[in-house]
Amino acid sequence: MPIARNAKYRTAKHAVAAAAALCALTLALGACSFPGSGDAKRDSSGVATESSKADAFKVKVGDCLEKPNGSEVQDVTIIPCPQDHDFEAFAATNLEDSAYPGDAVITQKAEDFCSKEFATFVGKPFDESGLEMTYFFPTSESWKTGDKEIVCLVGGAAGAQTKGSLKGSKK
Repeated sequence: MPIARNAKYRTAKHAVAAAAALCALTLALGACSFPGSGDAKRDSSGVATESSKADAFKVKVGDCLEKPNGSEVQDVTIIPCPQDHDFEAFAATNLEDSAYPGDAVITQKAEDFCSKEFATFVGKPFDESGLEMTYFFPTSESWKTGDKEIVCLVGGAAGAQTKGSLKGSKK
């Protein structure tokens, strides 16, 4: 039985539109992977060297991803950032809570953390940006297995693919 990990998708074009789009998409990422899946193909420094399937829990800051299909995902496609991609992992943190604090608290913590890190990474506050932001966060089920990580992802405006990193892009 897959253990869920969720991502919320939020678009920023105008502050009001961004707030309205807060719950536009939810993805569940399963902790159980298909046989043979693991980490992406990487060089000795950890950078993805070719497009490859990886366990959804192997996403690292600096990875670029293809947008997962469906609502329950066990694997993701990690893509070298110089190639067209949908998202870039730009920040991650582990929550300190001992007991699962609930979806609303975790969602707020993810929003606060990713928004702050977005401004540092992109060079512009999220509410002033034309880029999209999404994040993976633990659910009550994945929490039971030790998953306390929030992973922040940035994507192109209106779902457009990007090439290279969005770090310092001020878009």
